[in-house]
Amino acid sequence: MNAMGYASLKPEQVKQVQRYEEDLGVTLLAYAKPAYSKLSEENLRRIQDLERDLKLSLVAYDV
Repeated sequence: MNAMGYASLKPEQVKQVQRYEEDLGVTLLAYAKPAYSKLSEENLRRIQDLERDLKLSLVAYDV
């Protein structure tokens, strides 16, 4: 099973991200871009119900 994970960055990309972190005063995490799942209306409703129950935001990705 493939899961979303951290992106593999080249050294120059790491430096660019670090410059942005310093400029913005935040920590940035680089993830490999996943594909969002195309949910049926029923599955979307079920996930939204779970979000309400857990008081969280959930994102569905294809794996």
